[in-house]
Amino acid sequence: MHDRKGTAMEWSDLEVYLAAVRTGSYTAAGRQLGVNRTTIGRRVDALERSLGVALFEQTPLGYASTPAGARLLAAAEAIEREVAAMLAEIGAAGRPTASIRVAGTGGIGAEFLPELAAFRQAHPDIPVELLGELDPLDAVTHRRADLGLALVRSPPLHLTGVAIGTLQQAPYARRGTAALPPLGWGYGFEASLPGGAWRAANPAGEAARLAGLTMVNTWLELKQAVRAGIGSASLWCFAADAEPDLVRLSAPDPRHEATLWLVHRAKAPPGPALQTLIAFLGEAIGERIGGTGAAS
Repeated sequence: MHDRKGTAMEWSDLEVYLAAVRTGSYTAAGRQLGVNRTTIGRRVDALERSLGVALFEQTPLGYASTPAGARLLAAAEAIEREVAAMLAEIGAAGRPTASIRVAGTGGIGAEFLPELAAFRQAHPDIPVELLGELDPLDAVTHRRADLGLALVRSPPLHLTGVAIGTLQQAPYARRGTAALPPLGWGYGFEASLPGGAWRAANPAGEAARLAGLTMVNTWLELKQAVRAGIGSASLWCFAADAEPDLVRLSAPDPRHEATLWLVHRAKAPPGPALQTLIAFLGEAIGERIGGTGAAS
């Protein structure tokens, strides 16, 4: 595209501007796009020079879009929607056998392999790939995954999906074992999934190391370590209660509950195959965990 001065404007310029507006700062925009703050500032300055107008102005509440910036934002979002819709349509028509990539928080996706197996039996024409990602929100945002099984209160604005139900945690140990030390989350888990009240059910990172605990980085490793009698840990009740060699040590702690979501990109309408998988998993997983499958 070209502005009225005939200076070429690339889509990447608009992507930078969209990121700056949506994240609220050059630093956050840089993190989202994988560049530094200086690069974002330089790209926005160049865009303003090419257009001959200011896109941001200082207000008592910080920086805000100027009228020209607001107009550019609306146009950029319209282009983004059109491109996303076109890509979704092309993808559905041109790549019907492409695998649907699924990521789960802390590797919890592995817990739902029975549901994925049932889906494949019902829909053998739709291949599925389960990824080893720890943060499904990041994986879906950056298009490494098409669908995320995310443990969040609510997804960020650029993602949407279905809230399947609430998961509870309680401490468990191997049946017949004496008092065991707790297990902890490792540094990789802590770095990939900062924050979240549910994560605090088990020690993590440096605190776990200083306590001399055995540490793991995925949900499946944690459950298997408890089953092996290495230590005790807070586990998701729907899964741990089904293990005959595990015993619950106390009641679930409501502070460590989490909502399980199926999330996908908000601006890229899911194609027929992804819609089919979302509907299937929403019902199958919801039945298993006792959820309601309420749409966001």
